[in-house]
Parts: sequence; C-alpha cells; structure tokens
Amino acid sequence: MGLFTYLLRASRGAFLLAVAMSVVSGASGGAFVALVDTALRQTGGLRASLAWVYVAICLTAIAARFVSQVLLYRLSQGVIYRLRRALIDRVLDAPLRVVEKTGTPRLYSALADDIALIGSALPGLPAVCSGAAFVVVAVTYMAIVSPVVAVATTAAVVAAIASYRLFAVYGLRYLGLARKDQDRLFEHFRAITDGIKELKLNRRRREAIAGEQLDASAESYRQHSFVGLSVFEGATGSGSAVLYVLIGLLLFVLPRIFALPQQALTAGILVLLFMVASLQGVLTVIPPLGRASVALRNIEERMRSLEPEGPEEPAGDRPAFEDWEAIQFRGVSHVYPGPKGEQFVLGPLDFEFRRGELLFVVGANGSGKTTLAKVLTSLYPPEAGAIWIDGTEVTRENRDEYRQLFSAVFGDFFLFDGLFGLPVADRAAKAQHYLARLQLDHKVTIADDRFSTTALSQGQRKRLALLAAYLEDRSFYVFDEWAADQDPLFKEFFYDELLAELKGRNKAVVVISHDDRYFHFADRLVRFEDGQIIQQEVPDVQAMAARP
Repeated sequence: MGLFTYLLRASRGAFLLAVAMSVVSGASGGAFVALVDTALRQTGGLRASLAWVYVAICLTAIAARFVSQVLLYRLSQGVIYRLRRALIDRVLDAPLRVVEKTGTPRLYSALADDIALIGSALPGLPAVCSGAAFVVVAVTYMAIVSPVVAVATTAAVVAAIASYRLFAVYGLRYLGLARKDQDRLFEHFRAITDGIKELKLNRRRREAIAGEQLDASAESYRQHSFVGLSVFEGATGSGSAVLYVLIGLLLFVLPRIFALPQQALTAGILVLLFMVASLQGVLTVIPPLGRASVALRNIEERMRSLEPEGPEEPAGDRPAFEDWEAIQFRGVSHVYPGPKGEQFVLGPLDFEFRRGELLFVVGANGSGKTTLAKVLTSLYPPEAGAIWIDGTEVTRENRDEYRQLFSAVFGDFFLFDGLFGLPVADRAAKAQHYLARLQLDHKVTIADDRFSTTALSQGQRKRLALLAAYLEDRSFYVFDEWAADQDPLFKEFFYDELLAELKGRNKAVVVISHDDRYFHFADRLVRFEDGQIIQQEVPDVQAMAARP
C-alpha cells in the first residue's frame, strides 16, 4: 500500500515503533485467547498460577495498544503538516502557468480534504497490524492443540484475505472516481461563493450552476462513493463469512471426517470466535485506509504536476540587482495557450525599460499587455529570447533575485489582510500616513500589522494594495489598470501625484492603462496589438493636456 511506503519514508522510526507496539498488542491478544483456553482446561492450583500470567498479558496488550495509538496520533499530525507544507512549497516553486493550469479548486481540495482524510485514517493502522499479529499467534497456538484445525484456519484466513482483495480492487476504483468528482464539486463551490451576487440576480443561471451542474456532480460523487464503500462492506462481509463457514465446519463436518477430540474443537471454536471479532475490527478500518491511499495518490499526482522548472536561489535581503539602470528584452516571446488549442504569442520583443522612467503600455483588451507585465516580472519566464539587466542575463539561478526588484498590483490582485513580510522600519507610521493619503483612514485601522477590514469596494481594495506596494519600496512598479475602479478624484491623484512621486524617487514605473486623457504623464507610450509593439512614441504633453 502506498500509504505504508510513504510513512516509512516520512517518519521511519516512529512508524516502525508504532507498528511494533501494534504487533505486541495483537500478539498479546492471541496469547490471551490461548491462556483463557488453557485456564479453562486446568483445575486447582495450576489455574491459580496462571493468574499472574493473565495479568501480565492484559497489561501488555493495553499498554502496547495505548503506546501505538499515541504514536500514530502524533505521527498523523506530523504527516498532515509535512504534506501541506510540501504541497504549498511545490505551489510556490512551480511556474505560475502550471499553477494556473492546475486550478485553485483542485489545489484547495488536496490541501483541505485529501490531507485531512489521510490524517484521520492513520490511527486505524494499529488495528491492521495487531489483527495480523493476533491471527499468527492464534494459528500457532492452534497448531499445538490440533494441526488439522490449524490448517483449516490458515486456509480460511487465506481465502478471506483473497476474497477481500478481490473486492477491494473494485472498491478503490470507484473511490478514485469519487475523488475526481470531488474536484468538480470544489469548482462548483468556488463558482457559487465567488459568483454569489451574479447568481442572486439571475435565477436561470443559479438553477443551471447551483442546480443542474452541482447536482449532477454531487450525484456522481454520491454514486461512486456509495458503490466504493458498499464494495468494501461486501469485502468485510465476505471475510467474516469465510470464518463463519469454518466454524460451521468445525461444529458439524470435520468431526465426522477426522477424529478430533472435544478439547481441540472447543479451543478451535474459541479462537475463531475471537478471530472473527478481531478481523471485523480490522476490516472496518480498511475502507478509510483505502480512501486515504486514493487521497495520497491524488496528492502525489498534484505534486508531480507542479514540478518546479529548476532550482532558483532565494533572494537575500538586499537584491543583487538593486542598483540596476536598464532591463532589456532581446527577442523575448511567450506563448499563451487558449482553451481550444489556439495560441496567443507575445513577441518576439526587443525593448528596453529604464530606471526613473514612467512608461505607459496601451492597447485593446487581449493585445498582450498583462502577459507583458508577467513576462517582465518573470512570473512567466520567456520561452524564447532572454531578459538582460545591466549586462547580466536573467536565468533560473538568479530569477528570484530579479523578481525582488518588482512590486505590482495586477488586475486580478490578491489583497492580504495585513502588512506581514513588508519592510519593518517605521512600518506602522508609514502605513498610517498612506492610509490618510489614500483617504482610507476613516475605513481601515491597523493593529498588530493587520487591517481591521478588507470588506471594501474594489476601488478601496486597490488603494490598500497600493499602500502595500508603497511600503515594499521596490525599484520597479507595475500597475495593471489600477485606476480603472477609481473615481475621477483618485484617478487624478494617481496619475498626477503618486506616479510623479515614484518617478522622483528614481523608480521605474510601467502603467497599463486605457485612460488616454492621462497619457501625457508618460515619458514613453508603447502601443500593443496582437502581442506586438506597433508604436512607440513620446506623448505630446501640451496637446494631450489640452484635451477635455
């Protein structure tokens, strides 16, 4: 089972100790049955002498089970942390394009559900190990009492295991299908939570998405889970049925074929009754372990799909390129795959970005402006050509250093709820200053580096994102349609004051914009069409400023 292999890799010592304690517990259970049978056949002082052995076996079984469970509980929490940490690190290290292709619902499903499922199933492992040890000790004892009964018991156990595995193959197959259905359910859940306003305003769309599509996925998940778990339950029943058949044989058939003493039959039936109870306990934890194996397989698939493109050296506190003067595109191009196999190609571009320059990038929607921003910031590494910074090529080895030059507010930005990770010096005072400048101090307060609220209008949320960008104090700023959700007063403030201030601090600034009435603030204007630069110009400041 892949789960056992993973546990051996993740925490060999603790896992093996937990297994050993489980085996001791199961073996003590087998010895307990043997002792009970022996005591029932003894009389007088000899039976009394077995009392201390009985106490020792009981204490050993209880203590071993306790130690095993505690170890597995601790191990399960460690596994949950390590799996989540590994998956999060893989997301952070993977190329942005790969993360976007995988999709948030699938990643969240793996982080939230799959890992929790594995953690909750692990404490059931001792039952499997102790059950196996119980069977071995019990059969060994039966071999001493009656070799015939021991052989019959061994054959029955083998038949029960074979029957169970036959069922389990199909059960795991259906549980795997249910796991794929779950990914679709998470996609529906995200559509409902993110699109709640639109769904409330459109009943037909609500019925289609939150009704038909969601119900279809939920029904498929229900059916596959039902069949998978039912098959496992059938496997449990088949294993128990084999042992019940053996008990029937011992009671009604074997005594007629073999000269079995009553003592051997009694011992055999006693052992089998305990064995049935033990195996039923084992078989009840197998379905959760099966689902955990499916979940682990899914997580491993997610990790393989998020393979990092190559080693990237983490940037230090002071980026290596901090004193840069120019960034050059030399034949840079990037292919953006469409949903139907079509391709959008950015470039090839030969272009230079200069420090202290205010550059406006303009063009129609879909012309490649945002893709340019992601390539510039190396979120999308170029697929052809190269980016050079002051004579040094940006490669895998220095890409993280290069990215530390940038602070960006993208059109699909994410607003964090605090100032964590931003420069520490006078952070609170600076944040309060910018809150006032951005006219947010009456809406938002900052305590313990956390915003009092982010439940704001889109324009106000963008202002908070701009505040965080200011506090980063990077040498290159990228704003993707930042002013699109601002009122005229803040558009004027952004273009006339904030951008001028950044330029005055020798920052490079790229502004993606449709606000043609503010183009005269740019040092250069670059027009894009179909992924190509079709025009570069220095704006006519007087003519543009005179426009209404």
